[in-house]
Amino acid sequence: MNVGVHQLQVLLARLSPREQRLVAGFAALLACVLAWSLVLSPLLSGPERLRHEIDGLRGELSELEGLAHQLRQSEAELPRGGAPVKTPADFSVLAFVEKAAGASLRAESIASMSPSRRALDGGRQESTVELKLSSVSFGETVALLRAIERERSPVYIRQFSVKKRYDDASRFDVSVLVAATLPG
Repeated sequence: MNVGVHQLQVLLARLSPREQRLVAGFAALLACVLAWSLVLSPLLSGPERLRHEIDGLRGELSELEGLAHQLRQSEAELPRGGAPVKTPADFSVLAFVEKAAGASLRAESIASMSPSRRALDGGRQESTVELKLSSVSFGETVALLRAIERERSPVYIRQFSVKKRYDDASRFDVSVLVAATLPG
């Protein structure tokens, strides 16, 4: 480090007084720009940036409150204590999920649909469809859940996960595991 400083002093000593003043002026200007951009600007914009983030979170909160109100309304409209749903012999969970997703989502937001079956005790089978969605809004997600839950069928949601997208905070990646217990 001392060698570099010494070489810089020797280089500056070779310059004429006018060139030394120009280099000193440039160094002072560079120091001011660096101090502004690295220290002062982040300190001064910190509260404004926080205010902007708070406003964004308040907007998301009001959207979530609206969706919660819609969900409470939908739950109030559902019939209570009805007879158990009979499963038709030709019932397909995959077809049911395709119909519900097609009615409530954009086709490009459906990343995959993976059906599977597993045997249960008593000769019954559980048929599942894992639906992966990419870049969907809360509204689209709620519309899908409504389409699945509103219809009188043996289908239920076994697993549900939501992950915020890193590139767009208003969009989400969603995974829904829809299942139905069918007679063997």
